[in-house]
Amino acid sequence: MLAKRILGTLALAALVASCGGGGGGGTPTSPATPGSQVIVVQIMDDQFSPKDVTVNPGDTVRWVRAGTHQGHTVTAVDGSFDSGAVFNQSGASFEHTFTAGGKTFEYQCKTHYNCCGMAGAVKVGSNAPDPHPGY
Repeated sequence: MLAKRILGTLALAALVASCGGGGGGGTPTSPATPGSQVIVVQIMDDQFSPKDVTVNPGDTVRWVRAGTHQGHTVTAVDGSFDSGAVFNQSGASFEHTFTAGGKTFEYQCKTHYNCCGMAGAVKVGSNAPDPHPGY
């Protein structure tokens, strides 16, 4: 009986260990809170789609390159997040988890903002202010 318990415990430990990490890649984010969501914004050739989103505190926004142009960034105007040049192929992504409610984060593509006005906004919470006109 004791031998069966030991073997069962060892088998369970081996199973749990084999399910560990791996996969994924991408940008690490804070652990998701229960009920949190991932909202996807597509990076088209000269625009973000949708241009702005409203999320709840604890939600994550994932920007995914869907267009053909390279060189995009997702850069917060206030400096709170910056993807860097990670959008080098179709499907490349960057994530950021928003924890502070009642705030709006405007962002832009460093490469395509001046020429094309490529910008977007994330409103965190229903009481977050609207983005500035003309963002």
